[in-house]
Amino acid sequence: MDMGLYFKRGITPGGENKMKKINQYRPKSFLILGFLFLISSCSSIPRFQLTYRLPAEQITLAGNKVYVTLEDMREDKRIFGEGAHRKFKNIPESISFYIALGSAPGTGKGIYQPPDLLKKALESRLKHEGIEVVPEGAAPIRMSVLLKTFFMDRKDWIWKVTISYEARLAIEGKVRASEFVSAEAERFELVGKEQAEAMLGELLTDVVNRLNLNRLFQESKL
Repeated sequence: MDMGLYFKRGITPGGENKMKKINQYRPKSFLILGFLFLISSCSSIPRFQLTYRLPAEQITLAGNKVYVTLEDMREDKRIFGEGAHRKFKNIPESISFYIALGSAPGTGKGIYQPPDLLKKALESRLKHEGIEVVPEGAAPIRMSVLLKTFFMDRKDWIWKVTISYEARLAIEGKVRASEFVSAEAERFELVGKEQAEAMLGELLTDVVNRLNLNRLFQESKL
């Protein structure tokens, strides 16, 4: 119903003045509606979903208690480069994280930045191998992780992902063993967001599962 027409038909004293006042309020109402629409649109932007898959095979490291710390050493703190943002506009710089066993469906763990995401993945791997993960300082064995790169970008139709970190195993503050793990993947133009998520998830799974926990604990004489 046309609100201006409706108020014109109302024959009351001062009706014309009321109509003018109502019309004055309309632009403000449209601005408010436009602002609410903008908020709704922004909140509906899809966040990247990343699934880390635990290895099917397990090694025996039961009996050890470890706490994990992580330091973000990345020169570029972004997850996505300019090319990736042009392809997937307004993608948030945080990730919905899932953990799965083998090919089973993943279980949601929350929304994280790369440092906490990698820490969660490594802690899950440790638990999977029978190691008890305890709060910081609650055990003499510490795994300190230095995140070096976690980046995805698109250039000239080529998508590139790089993830790298260093894991150090220390006992009472003294480093006994360390390992640097890195991986890089390139793929020709990805069709959709799901393919980009799969590419990032596969690389994270690779770098976490490739960490040689058995060697780290053996060199540390644990």
